[in-house]
Amino acid sequence: MALFASLSIIANYHLPLSGALCLQEYALKFVTIIFTILLLSSCSVLNTSGDMNFGDETYTATSKEFVVDFPVLLHINAKDTIFPQREYVDFFIGSGYWTPMGLYSIEWLKLPGELTVEQFHRAAPEIAKEHADKRFSSNGKFTIVEQNSDKKANSYVVLADGIYKNVPSTWIFTIQWHHNRIAFLSKVLPKDNHLPISELGENTESYQKWVNSFKKL
Repeated sequence: MALFASLSIIANYHLPLSGALCLQEYALKFVTIIFTILLLSSCSVLNTSGDMNFGDETYTATSKEFVVDFPVLLHINAKDTIFPQREYVDFFIGSGYWTPMGLYSIEWLKLPGELTVEQFHRAAPEIAKEHADKRFSSNGKFTIVEQNSDKKANSYVVLADGIYKNVPSTWIFTIQWHHNRIAFLSKVLPKDNHLPISELGENTESYQKWVNSFKKL
């Protein structure tokens, strides 16, 4: 399913034609993008201790504490990193290549005790700020530009603007409350992507579907 959805997104790729950009140049750009994605996606990197189930298109954490659908990526690759109190997993295409369709990431944080939903919502803005400052600090820098509390879903959604691996990017992440656990579900996307995310709710359908698939086991 994810593969077909990915191909559909690529098939609908459009660039505005302006000035000296002729039809032939557009066609060349389009073919180059497709070729680059296919070439890089042929280099499989499955560096995971968690379970990548290609039949169900799901990832189950090493701890067996959560499961999530594969995000919509062409030829999905993944890498996870496990610590006693945290688990990380990244989803991308190719050999660490992320720019055509974005980098999807999960951080699973184990809390020392139970956190009430009221405490979570009070602390969410500070949790979001700390996450935005530290999560990708070794590869970039982001500033929060929009944030919204979803009390019905017991989550907090944030949009940040900045640089990731020297690429101007936007970063959307959702913080989910799970009693004695907190999940951070992220997508980093270059600003020049054909489906940019410049505000919450813009071009986030596939991302939100992925977030909604996350389940604590």
